[in-house]
Amino acid sequence: MSRESEIAMEHAIAPSDMGKKTGRRLYPTHDEIARLAYSLYESRGRQEGHQTEDSLRAEQQLVHHYA
Repeated sequence: MSRESEIAMEHAIAPSDMGKKTGRRLYPTHDEIARLAYSLYESRGRQEGHQTEDSLRAEQQLVHHYA
């Protein structure tokens, strides 16, 4: 994971959700994915045209986080 992604993930997920504490859920919520995707978009300077890429990247990172 790049440093940019790490920073985005820290800002997208509430501190109580960090680490392995996932509320016994196996997968991230849609809201968690959306927050991280938006953080990735912002960290890239709000560059348009990468919404799908950001969403998929966010989902992948969060699924890994939940594993």
